[in-house]
Amino acid sequence: MRKKWFLCLIAGLGLIAPWIQAQSFVLKLYGGLSYADGGDLAKGIKGGADYLAADFNISGDFKAPTLGQNFGGEFIYYIGPRLGIGLGAGYFRHGQESSVSYSANALTVRETLKPRFWVVPITANLHWLLPLSSKIRLDLTAGAGYYLAFLNWEDRMDMDILGFSGYFDYTFESVRGALGFQGGVGLEVKIARQLALVWTVLGRYASLSDWKGDWTDKGGGDLWSYEENGSEHTAWYYDLKYGGTTYPQILFNTDKPTGANYSNVRAAKLSLTGFTTTLGIKLDF
Repeated sequence: MRKKWFLCLIAGLGLIAPWIQAQSFVLKLYGGLSYADGGDLAKGIKGGADYLAADFNISGDFKAPTLGQNFGGEFIYYIGPRLGIGLGAGYFRHGQESSVSYSANALTVRETLKPRFWVVPITANLHWLLPLSSKIRLDLTAGAGYYLAFLNWEDRMDMDILGFSGYFDYTFESVRGALGFQGGVGLEVKIARQLALVWTVLGRYASLSDWKGDWTDKGGGDLWSYEENGSEHTAWYYDLKYGGTTYPQILFNTDKPTGANYSNVRAAKLSLTGFTTTLGIKLDF
């Protein structure tokens, strides 16, 4: 009986030995380009410029912060020659400053938008390696993550009328977090025994809403001076019907916007859905 159990044990160890021997621990570091479609935020920015153009001969355009920079790292533990489990953290930042100018009789206006957001994703991924040659492998990746996002919005209007000048400046800040998903493919090229270059393209799905936060509204110039602030404003999205055309809009206020020409009113969503493309290194310990 003992001999039988001993032979079974030897056979079992023989089956799992390749997996045990293939265990490894690696660190992946990367940086590159991030794209996010922006969701309601991007729609409202574009709609704001289109709405002004319906009444004024504007110069310039408002632009959404769809492109940004992406950096991060991931620890990956391979439990076999192909399967790995990764835990990562990153940082991507999107920001865009753009302006439009227009005039109406004696009034000239320059309006500047500065929408920005920063995101810290904490991710858990499964990795599956597919060897293409002795030095080149594909890394198929899929997983979930928690996306912590910081939103900053600034809308400034500088005006001149009859020789007098002034400005209005509104800022809003908020923090939100939500679950998301990511997946993609990487191409690894071995350049040393414990070092590889990695090019990765990852798709990402995440959306955050219910943006509530701190705000400041101030103005100054030759004819007025004031400053107000609070912590109860919400980012709202709505479609405004004007002159037979519908314009997506973003509004920051305590109360939900209402009006006969308003439709699809909701808490604005910032969509992080998009992709990253990065270059990095992979260190095998």
